[in-house]
Amino acid sequence: MTAQELKEWFDGRELPAETVWIHKSMKVDDPKRFVELHFNSMDADGNERANEPLILRLLLMKKWLEENGHA
Repeated sequence: MTAQELKEWFDGRELPAETVWIHKSMKVDDPKRFVELHFNSMDADGNERANEPLILRLLLMKKWLEENGHA
């Protein structure tokens, strides 16, 4: 999934206000801020290779949302 596809998927989606664990070692205290910051960082740096970790974390968030009834 590309950064643009992720942006479209997250656009207008209601995110939980509570802390979520998107991976056993990755806690997100503010999902809305998490998503905003990741997209802001990708917009600021167009280097695809540098953005790979950001995309992977957004994919983890997407998966968590789908598995927990937020999709």
